[in-house]
Amino acid sequence: MSADKSTPSKGEQAKARIISVAETLFNKQGFDGASMRDIAAAAEMQAASVYYYFESKEELLWAVWEKGGIELLNRVVDAIAGKTDPWQRMETACVAHTTGLLDWRRANQAFFIMPPWHYPESIRARVIALRDEYEKIFIGLIDDLPLRKGVDRRYLRLTVIGALSWSLFWFKKERDTPAAIAKQMLSMLRTGIED
Repeated sequence: MSADKSTPSKGEQAKARIISVAETLFNKQGFDGASMRDIAAAAEMQAASVYYYFESKEELLWAVWEKGGIELLNRVVDAIAGKTDPWQRMETACVAHTTGLLDWRRANQAFFIMPPWHYPESIRARVIALRDEYEKIFIGLIDDLPLRKGVDRRYLRLTVIGALSWSLFWFKKERDTPAAIAKQMLSMLRTGIED
């Protein structure tokens, strides 16, 4: 009798548990503050077991960021699937981006707000490649928008992603929803603010 392919192996479950615990501890204590021993203890494992799956704390950080980055990428791709109007696609992607960042409250949020020169050297190229893959979605969306002549689409992309991601610092649940923030910001960019 063959094993059910949809059921993760014990090794896959252990690895996922380590990533989940690391995500929480990196968020609470910061990357420097959370040791591999802390992570092993919280995962109810021996430190050697953690090193079996991840050869260094930087590799574990990459696993956390990769998981979060791919989840957010898939969230945006799934949200815009089937939509054809360029502005509706752009708004939907902005909502998915903002909701994803503000709902999770996880360490991978640093992926969007930490400058690349602060990434650990050993994982920097992989992090930048994943960020570039994510940004390609927005490059395509912005390329499809009917904009007036002379608008720099690169600066528009940087403005949109930067402004939406910066909400991590000032977002308050009791004031607005992530969706309302995304829609309002995009609306101001689209229509302008001058009277």
